[in-house]
Amino acid sequence: MSEREGSGSSIPARSSAGARAPTTRWLGLLGLLLGEYLWISLSFDARPLVMRAGVSGVFGYLGIAAPLLVVMAASVYVLAGERLRADASALVLTHGQRAPLLPCVLVNLAGYAGLFMLTRALTLLPKTEGSLPVPWMIGWLALFLATVLPLMAAAVPIGAVLPLLRRTFGVLLGGALVGVLAWLAGIASGSLFESLRALTLTSVYWLIYPFARGNIVYAPKDSILGVGDFFVQVAPVCSGLEGIGLISVFTVLYLVSARQQLRFPRALLLIPLAITLVWVGNALRIALLIAVGVHLSPEIALSGFHSKAGWLFFVAVALSMIAFTQRSAFFSRTPRASRDHSGDPTWNPTATYLAPLLALLGTMMVTGLVSSGFDHLYGLRIVAVLIALYVNRQHLPKPSWPPSWHAPVIGVLVFGLWILLVPHPDADTLATARAQLAELPPTRQWLWLGLHAIGSTITVPIAEELAFRAFLLRRLIDADFLEVPKTTWTPLAVVVSSLAFGYPHGFHGAAWLAGTAAGVAYAFAQRLRGRTSDAVIAHAVTNALVAVAVIVFGQDWLWS
Repeated sequence: MSEREGSGSSIPARSSAGARAPTTRWLGLLGLLLGEYLWISLSFDARPLVMRAGVSGVFGYLGIAAPLLVVMAASVYVLAGERLRADASALVLTHGQRAPLLPCVLVNLAGYAGLFMLTRALTLLPKTEGSLPVPWMIGWLALFLATVLPLMAAAVPIGAVLPLLRRTFGVLLGGALVGVLAWLAGIASGSLFESLRALTLTSVYWLIYPFARGNIVYAPKDSILGVGDFFVQVAPVCSGLEGIGLISVFTVLYLVSARQQLRFPRALLLIPLAITLVWVGNALRIALLIAVGVHLSPEIALSGFHSKAGWLFFVAVALSMIAFTQRSAFFSRTPRASRDHSGDPTWNPTATYLAPLLALLGTMMVTGLVSSGFDHLYGLRIVAVLIALYVNRQHLPKPSWPPSWHAPVIGVLVFGLWILLVPHPDADTLATARAQLAELPPTRQWLWLGLHAIGSTITVPIAEELAFRAFLLRRLIDADFLEVPKTTWTPLAVVVSSLAFGYPHGFHGAAWLAGTAAGVAYAFAQRLRGRTSDAVIAHAVTNALVAVAVIVFGQDWLWS
């Protein structure tokens, strides 16, 4: 069952237990924490801190600890099995209330902002072997706790912590041991580099060849590869082939733990399949590293990206392999069928309504790594949003027909406001973007413009209105937002959701004001008939007029 649009009513398709199911909240909080770690670790290089005296040197090893913890967590996930995860969820639900989600996230963000600024200050200190100032180290630890503890409080009630640890101690210990074993096996597999070096470097060469415009630096005997002024020497320790050892141990662990559910001997094919996928991921990682160094920042590429991308690829392959195997009749004795989530008590509406926007933002971050002011891969945003919409189609509000007359009018008014308030970018930024578009062949120029128009007119309005109007505005009124009629709003809900909507549309001055005003207008469009589809149409009309202004009248600053 899905939420239906209409006269301000909604039908929640879940049980009361589903409203409190912790699994989705855990994944969301873990994703937030992981994103924060990636951002700070890609922004700063902790290696110079290793040379400092005493406890100060420990800070330099923090970058090693996080990937190891991720591998251990993935191992625990495999060992635990669905039954234990369900038991853990039930245990959390029976030990009181967790801390409210929104205040905890706000405290987390405030602590993270302070942690980020203090980390920046630490990395700017003179590079000596002396110890860091003690107050600074204490402050860093305090801000670290202020970042992590609120999320823990939002995930698990205090009364459930000790029972949960007792219940899962054996699995945690086993997962930790397997994680360490997999990590050591990964390090040992680095010896394979000599035998696979030529194949790896050749694969990376052909991956970057179409984008290098004949400016490739390639010396396979010295393991040197790059584009223009940026090139890297791929040493065995940095080759990423340790992922073969990691995934081998991980896959064997999975085969043993799930032996009763898998079909043998065909399940043994998962070992070479996983190794192949990790090797392909390693080649992609090296190609992306070169792209980041050429188009974004050599410092980010060399100080953080090469290691972080490696274990992210590993975790993605490992968990995707498990998800695929459990749904495959070829590998699994009892494959999971596609579930009708209307009867699934673990379904979480928050994840459903935010999925398209998260897919959009995630794709923007990834494609942004290989662009410099101009996203050649814009079309991937459309694909990502469409996939998220398709996966969640059973639960999203169904569009109503016919559309209202007021939605297009609101869209036109917002367009006029946007033209008046949004400032032009600086001349250098605009010139760079125009030059990069002009470098493309005419056919690709029109293809890019067409995809940008389709994305901004169709997929962006759907993703943003589901997140900011259908979800956030009502979530600020009541935690059970599906029970809040769409004709209902409060000043606080409208202002906060509109400010959040305005933020990514321009952080400075008039641009943020224009985005916030647009958010209020689209909220009004939804309120008039209680239909999110009206807000989508208003938003789409605004963006369609912006596309016309860019393509027909040359106002390309509106897309900069």
